[in-house]
Amino acid sequence: MRIREVAHKDKEAIESIIRTNKNFTDEEKYCAVELLDFYLRDITKGEYLFIGAVEETDKPVGYLCYGKAPFADDVYDIYWIAIDPAWQGKRVGQMIIKHLEGVLKSNNARMIVAETSSQAAYGKTRLFYEKVGFSEASRIKDFYRVGDDKIIYIKQLKGEK
Repeated sequence: MRIREVAHKDKEAIESIIRTNKNFTDEEKYCAVELLDFYLRDITKGEYLFIGAVEETDKPVGYLCYGKAPFADDVYDIYWIAIDPAWQGKRVGQMIIKHLEGVLKSNNARMIVAETSSQAAYGKTRLFYEKVGFSEASRIKDFYRVGDDKIIYIKQLKGEK
């Protein structure tokens, strides 16, 4: 397993990962696929960046989309992270996050921000963020819809070795 930048040859595999994600709504899937397409066509000009975990045959089994937070010094947002269902629970997400942290630390980043839903279906996602060192920074009640809060997680990078 290795982590690398996403390339054109990965499009079909990553789209499949997005489509098979049970937590993403149809609208979210459309947005995630569209961002991937924009990235691959260089329309976003580095605003959205993609890294992927690939298995021995170089096929993606998970990916992460991230970018610099607008108007914030040295802060990066995680926009999407998804792992192929067959590879979930096999530390792929942890490897992607660890790789991202290395990249961002080398760029003098000071913080990573991730957002997720409070719905029960996102319980594993919240546990994942906590397991890889993120902490809940805030919660906006009823943000996505009534009964579905937005939870914002952060991970400080400055001062870490």
